[in-house]
Amino acid sequence: MSEIKIATAPRPIAEIASYHAHIYYDPLTTRSIAERLRVWISERFPVQLGRWHDARVGPHDAAMFQVAFANEVFATLVPWLMLNHGGLSILVHPNTANPQRDHVVDPFWIGARLPIHDDKLPIESALEGAPEPNTMPHISP
Repeated sequence: MSEIKIATAPRPIAEIASYHAHIYYDPLTTRSIAERLRVWISERFPVQLGRWHDARVGPHDAAMFQVAFANEVFATLVPWLMLNHGGLSILVHPNTANPQRDHVVDPFWIGARLPIHDDKLPIESALEGAPEPNTMPHISP
């Protein structure tokens, strides 16, 4: 369990360079739901869709794909995911210079919370700026 620390000053929002949503699924039972959600996202939002990972990768225990998005997309994509996740678990986290904190201390979950192995994440890294979208939205959210 994380130790509670009292900040001496608030952290600035400018610390967040972009966001990731990790959408988890079971390859045998819920991949079709994830596939449909992925298509819906690509039709509606200027995001960068990551590869399918049908097996554990990095700190993630479950199969997943990643959605990378710019700060300005957060206000529409995240509420849309809350309403349309189809029962899948989704981890949404900021991208700051501390990936471990981003995934374990500062994220939020849509659906059931799943284990994240923070020992597989660096404490410091270069900022990951806003991604170039690889989708061409043509439907309103």
